[in-house]
Amino acid sequence: MKKARKQTTKRTAPATLEWLTAAMRNGRRRIEVLSWKRLASIYYANRPGSRIRKAINAEARRCGYTPRTLLALNAE
Repeated sequence: MKKARKQTTKRTAPATLEWLTAAMRNGRRRIEVLSWKRLASIYYANRPGSRIRKAINAEARRCGYTPRTLLALNAE
């Protein structure tokens, strides 16, 4: 008789502002390294006016984009 394998689902931890703005080993912040598609999914997972949304908006502006344009391009 075979043993039943235990099914586990992999859940990603919710992104926090501290996680996004923390420096990695190479000295760069995650918000600078993540793709715009990933940042868009994090953006939509948080409430309007939250600190995470404000940080993503600021990063988009720092790169010379309007946040609305980037989020529209990366919408799924």
